[in-house]
Amino acid sequence: MSEILIVVLLAITLDHLIPDRQGIKPFVWYRDWAESIEERFNGGKRAHGVGAVMLATLPIVAGVFLLHYVLGQLAWILRLAFDVMVLYLCVDVHRSGKTANAISIALESGDLDEASEKLQELTGKGATEKNEADIARAAVEGVLKQGNSLIVSPIFWFMLLGPFGAVLQRLSCILDSLWGHRYERFAEFGWAAARFDDLLGWIPARITALSYALMGSFEDALHCWRRRVGVWSDINSGPLLASGFGAMHMQICEAQEEDEYTERSSDFSVIPDAGHVRRVVALVWRVLLLWLVVGILMTGAHLAGLFSG
Repeated sequence: MSEILIVVLLAITLDHLIPDRQGIKPFVWYRDWAESIEERFNGGKRAHGVGAVMLATLPIVAGVFLLHYVLGQLAWILRLAFDVMVLYLCVDVHRSGKTANAISIALESGDLDEASEKLQELTGKGATEKNEADIARAAVEGVLKQGNSLIVSPIFWFMLLGPFGAVLQRLSCILDSLWGHRYERFAEFGWAAARFDDLLGWIPARITALSYALMGSFEDALHCWRRRVGVWSDINSGPLLASGFGAMHMQICEAQEEDEYTERSSDFSVIPDAGHVRRVVALVWRVLLLWLVVGILMTGAHLAGLFSG
């Protein structure tokens, strides 16, 4: 437990000190490779997608496992350094917060073009309409999702499976973004990538949603989670967004009859603005600090038990 905590703390520290990875973009080449796999394997069938996901993930995970094992045989410090580096490359705390804050600054200055450009950088897509409310809302949604996919989820899988767990989770997110069946071309082929990402994200997404409730308005977050989760079709985005919006007092979640309940994610109790973008960044940071404190306390209790014994 203490070694895992050390790795997580060092990885988060590196992410803060060297957020740009010194220009190293470890997953850019992977996207290119995944696209080449899709070109060769996409025959419009689910079985092809299953084979492509296995080909795109298993060699990488096996390589990480082998390096982890070999370095561990040479010296534990080498294994520790490798684990730190892998987790550092899989999490992305600082960039997400920095980009979201840049969106907030641009909105406050009235520069919608700059805000829209930064939103594209943050989420990979633009807002429905280029106005402050839509850009702010899209930014809040992006940060709430990335609080899970780029922070909680990789750390969760690292704790369970080590560095290959963190890498596997990161690869599944990339494959889902590339192949997830959002377009006709990936209707069947992308099924495996989408389901694989849903599977790996299911538990962490609910841990993150609960964390948003704990670090925000608990009652409102749980109420929105229960009432609004079905608004979003994605099984993991639903809890994250419903809980996050509720925790920030942004979502209307009054109880209504089921047949009167409209599935519209635009039912906000306030108009999203630059302030909400700053608040969601603060919420995600509080979640990270919460679990770091929990980890430190658990490690301290474990060490105290060893010494007292």
